Formats: sequence, structure tokens, C-alpha cells
Amino acid sequence: MATVNTHFQDGVFEIILNRPEKLNALNNDLAVDLTKAVSEAKSNPDVRTVLVYGNGKGFCAGGDLKDFGIDIDNPVEVREFLQAGQDAVLGLYQMEKPVIAAVHGPAVGAGCNIAFACDIVFADENAIFSEIFSQVGAIPDFGGLYFLPQKVGMHVASELIFTGKKLKAKEAKEYGLINEVTEEGQVIEKGRELAVSLAKGPTKTLGMAKRILHQAPYMSIEDALQLEAYGQAVTFQSNDFKEGRAAFIEKRKPHFTGK
Repeated sequence: MATVNTHFQDGVFEIILNRPEKLNALNNDLAVDLTKAVSEAKSNPDVRTVLVYGNGKGFCAGGDLKDFGIDIDNPVEVREFLQAGQDAVLGLYQMEKPVIAAVHGPAVGAGCNIAFACDIVFADENAIFSEIFSQVGAIPDFGGLYFLPQKVGMHVASELIFTGKKLKAKEAKEYGLINEVTEEGQVIEKGRELAVSLAKGPTKTLGMAKRILHQAPYMSIEDALQLEAYGQAVTFQSNDFKEGRAAFIEKRKPHFTGK
């Protein structure tokens, strides 16, 4: 059985973590398969939105501490395992297409950070988020030390990382970690609904905005404005901008093609 399943329809590429008997806990096979799926979504020009969720009763329960599928006493194998996972996280974060996470059940440890690598996070009311690493004597990986301070600031990030505090979905929303809390059993459909909607949007424009959003916090306002000007100059040449402008003038709904 594949540890990651995929499904592509109507411009939406679904990535489904598939170790339900382990609450989709990460081992080497899942890390490798996730990277392959993300790479496929990133490179396929017909994919316009990505939706990530877990099969079974949870999103991802972090690393499989019982069996990572590697020799954890071998530093080289540990590094290679993490690098495989890092490629997946980088792919989700840098992909110039909207990426949505639909979280139910546990999203802890690396699973928490896979969700945070996505652009938009919806969570079932039963979802649990935690940077649980300190509870087993490890440091956050899969981008936790990068994403968390961005989302909640250094002091709160330190608290959540040092304590491994578990946050229910509503608490995670209050912290600004996620976008929306859904009723139990509704989150995947809610994520899919938004994914289908965004797949009808101006994909290259959204991708350009995403690229600049990720760079702007580390730039001066002058440099950010320059990057916006560059991005807009590129965007104005796209078919979708030409269609959007024509639709606005003609007072009709635009039909974007993602080009």
C-alpha cells in the first residue's frame, strides 16, 4: 500500500497521507512518497491548486518513533530521512500555486509543520496541533523552527516549542496558526471546496503573490515595492490579467485559464 495517495481532478491535486493504521506517522517511505507527490504537483502545469490531508483518523501524528524505517543510530541516515521530508516541505512552501491543508485529528510534530508549510489551513474542531518534539528530547524539524516564529512571534513560539503544549483547533485559531475551524467531519470537503474555487483563479498571479509574500517580511519597504513592481510587470503580460481586465471593462465574470 502506498504511503501517499494522489488524486487529480478539475485542476485540484489532492495529496493524501496514507498510513491510517499509524495515524499517518512519518517514516522514511512516507517522507519519500510525499516528496514525489509534491514534486508531481509542482511540475504539472495543469495543476492549479493543491489540497493536503490525511487518510483515517488524523492528519499526521509526527514521526513514527517505533519505526522510522531507518537506522536512527546512523547520523547519515537520519540526515537523509530529514532531507527527504524537507524537500516535501520546501515544495509545498515554494510552489507557485495555492496549497491548502485540511486537518483533522492530530497534526503534531512534523505533521504540524507540514500543515504550516501550506498557504491556508482549515481544521476540524477535533484537530490537535503541537510542536511535541521536546516531549521526546528532540528539536522541531520539517520547518517548525522557521514557520512558528513567523506565525506567532518569538516569545509564543518559544513557549510552544519548549513545552510541547497541545492546542485544540479553536486555540490554534486564536493563536493565528490556522484560518478556520470547521464542524467535525467537514474539513476535507471545506478544503476541497476552496481548492476547486481557487483552481478557477489566475494561477500565475496567485503564484507571484505567494512568492512575494514569502520574501517581503525580510526586506525593506523599498525593496518590497521594487519586487511588487517587477511582479506586476510580469503579471500584466499574462493571459489571465488580459482576461480579467477585459471582463471588468465588459462587466462580466472572468474566465481564467491559469496562463
